[in-house]
Amino acid sequence: MSFYGDTPEGMVESAIEFAEICRDQDYHNFVFSMKASNPVVMVQAYRRLAARMYDLDWNYPLHLGVTEAGEGEDGRMKSAIGIGTLLQDGLGDTIRVSLTEDPELELAPCRELARLGTVAAAPESVSLANFT
Repeated sequence: MSFYGDTPEGMVESAIEFAEICRDQDYHNFVFSMKASNPVVMVQAYRRLAARMYDLDWNYPLHLGVTEAGEGEDGRMKSAIGIGTLLQDGLGDTIRVSLTEDPELELAPCRELARLGTVAAAPESVSLANFT
């Protein structure tokens, strides 16, 4: 990580390094969860991780979330941008909306993102009728 610094590349290298430690011990029951409060960094990191996992022929679940996205509309928008973009890419197995508000307020936006992700994953969802 010191070679890459605090970057999406560094996040991925760190994640791969820890995964290799687990794999060396024949432990495969883990989920990748990389933390970033910036949705652009989060999206770049997960896209890079997915590409690396593809190259390595690995298939581990991805947990998506924008860490401490904020509160109110700003927090919901940051979560929607980060999580929603990756769900549209077909990435992500679990999601968490992390707001700096009461935890119970995280549930509604999380459910909506999960619903939209499910719709996006359905082949029939790609239709002009959905955009008019």
